[in-house]
Amino acid sequence: MKKINFVIYALLTFVVVSLASCQKDVNPGGTQVQSLAGEWWIKLDGGKGEFGNGYYLVSTYNTAANVASEMWLDDGNNAYSFWDIKGKISVDAANKTFSGNNIVNQYYDSQFTITNGKVMTNAATSPGTKTKTDSIYFEITFSDETPAVKHTVSGYARTKWDADDHY
Repeated sequence: MKKINFVIYALLTFVVVSLASCQKDVNPGGTQVQSLAGEWWIKLDGGKGEFGNGYYLVSTYNTAANVASEMWLDDGNNAYSFWDIKGKISVDAANKTFSGNNIVNQYYDSQFTITNGKVMTNAATSPGTKTKTDSIYFEITFSDETPAVKHTVSGYARTKWDADDHY
């Protein structure tokens, strides 16, 4: 009788453990601004002027609210940043456009304004691997730059291939 109880107990334990481990993988889905989100290698003013010929890394990503009407624009406040900016900008995710007036800079006491922001799908070719990737364009002015200058920003989505990075 003890053997039968042990076998039944072992079989039930096996069934319970087996059923509990049959969970399906959950698809976490995407964010509301995923068509605009990413890391971008950008040049300012066509690579001329005070910013020189170098590329700078900026990121665009969703806010904690995860809504289709706003996202963060962040240059990372690091060696690859161009002005130390981070702020929430207005977004039209369906049309892949963005803008914002007097955006509060999260890195230091200043504001910036973004106009004519747009992400274009597969409109760029990365320089090293020649991979088709998204393109970004916007115009930006800084409150702490006098006289005020409207800078043109353009670039491409980071592919993460070494040949396309500018580190």
